[in-house]
Amino acid sequence: MFLRRTLLVLTFAAAIRGAAAAASSTVGFQLQLDGLVYTPSGTVQAQNDADLSLLLPSGPGFALTASLGVMRHWVLGARVAYFGSDQDGRFQFDDQFNTNGQPLAEGSGPFGLTRELHVTTAHALLEYRHPLGGKLEWSLEAGGGVAQSREKLVLTSSTGEKASAVGVQLDPSVATGGQLAWVAGWNTDVVGSVRWSKSLTGDGAVWSDGDSPSFFNWSLGLRYPHNTH
Repeated sequence: MFLRRTLLVLTFAAAIRGAAAAASSTVGFQLQLDGLVYTPSGTVQAQNDADLSLLLPSGPGFALTASLGVMRHWVLGARVAYFGSDQDGRFQFDDQFNTNGQPLAEGSGPFGLTRELHVTTAHALLEYRHPLGGKLEWSLEAGGGVAQSREKLVLTSSTGEKASAVGVQLDPSVATGGQLAWVAGWNTDVVGSVRWSKSLTGDGAVWSDGDSPSFFNWSLGLRYPHNTH
């Protein structure tokens, strides 16, 4: 009887010790701020399935991430990112006549066309982190959320602005990516990342059902604190 009780006590103590060790290895709450450069990809059906990268260049942005460890190596996070760019192009009408059958005062163009796109994404993420040796750590992540796209088109001629249009659209979005972190001074990690997100679009003010806009983000940021225990 004494031996059985002793074994039960030892087993219970080992379980508590194991749980405490697991808890101590779990990452605590962290905040990460990134500066980023985004590159658009995918196709736009309304532009004869043109690559989005031909319609818009790369552009700047930033991201803010909050994360909390749930078990060893596994972290839950939430990220908000904002990025965008604009590009000047040319536009020409196929028909030189207006709806009344009269010739257009300025012919069929070409006209100047400025396209501007800004995207805000909000994603919930599951991240796996693993030490790489020394002060390095790599991680992989995947998640989903929403993406808001805001597009502005401005048509101009030699006499000034002819027309403009603004569209805003909210779509479901998926995301994946990877990070490499290095322990720096002041209890801070320097983190380099590459991320990819895709908007699952339907017919709306910016995208149509046949579009497939996606975005690559290359970022560099700071994560604080490194030691959360």
